[in-house]
Amino acid sequence: MFCKLCHALLSLHLPSQSGDEGEGMRGWLEQKEDGDMKSSGSAAYYHVCTDGNAINWIFKDDADFIAGINRIGICAVETGILVIAFILMDNHVHFILYGSMPQCKNFITKYKLLTGKWISTRYNLSEYLKHLPSQLILIEDEEQLLDTVAYIDRNSIVAGYKFLPSSYPWGSAKYMFQTGIAHPEPIRTLSQMTKAEMRSTLKTWALLPENWKIDVNGMILPECFIELDLIERLFKSPAKYLYHLSKKLEGKIELKEGTKTFLPDKDLRPITETLSTQLYGTAEIKTLDFNSRILIAKKLRYNYAATSKQISRMVGIADEVLSKFI
Repeated sequence: MFCKLCHALLSLHLPSQSGDEGEGMRGWLEQKEDGDMKSSGSAAYYHVCTDGNAINWIFKDDADFIAGINRIGICAVETGILVIAFILMDNHVHFILYGSMPQCKNFITKYKLLTGKWISTRYNLSEYLKHLPSQLILIEDEEQLLDTVAYIDRNSIVAGYKFLPSSYPWGSAKYMFQTGIAHPEPIRTLSQMTKAEMRSTLKTWALLPENWKIDVNGMILPECFIELDLIERLFKSPAKYLYHLSKKLEGKIELKEGTKTFLPDKDLRPITETLSTQLYGTAEIKTLDFNSRILIAKKLRYNYAATSKQISRMVGIADEVLSKFI
């Protein structure tokens, strides 16, 4: 019922085919109905992210972040998903996507591949992101969706930046409930660029909507590809959005009971052993004292959305005891 409601809202807010704005989005929605969705499963909302503890950096400067934002739009077009929210942090990324699970997996795979190519070219580091863990978490109801948007938007605060989420330049919070966003001038549409210029600026041959806009720094305006109207309708008001932002959500955004983590035990176990080795010099989890195992358990909960029962198997602490600490 939740996904049907949101899909109906999504259809409602798209302009008519005769209008310029939203024409690219309408094409994606039609693709879902007529093609990819029928062949690859039902559309749903997914929280898609990479591991914030796996590598030291993904984005080093503004040029990296701008290219990273452009890749969101490019990958959205190439995979046929819709982008609901996003944030790019220096060493990890978060997205809320609407599409089938195979499409959303394809999105993050393409995003890491293109980002890896950028890093290889700019920093001469090959296969830098090859083993970067990522996960998809199914969002099952409206409250979980709103909390997850707020969780993503809170990342800049949690990381220690000294400004509000709405001032963080590399996330969708900047665009929530705004009457207008100032962008570096001049602003052009992609139709005003030659193919060679577009290739040089965006590093892609993908056929992007010609009405999309790009600023003087070469960044596609995120308003072109994020579903602001949809998510604002679900929050209903700035007050409700601020309420969710004020909640301490770190560690609480996880898969609900009865669903499965994206990482099965066979994949989570070596991650647990690596964490243990990094923190305590040994992969033998059960030789560690209680407090050390609890710290590892918290990292598994916060960074991999593992359930308490799965974490219990990883660290050897009874679930009923573990649930009091994470």
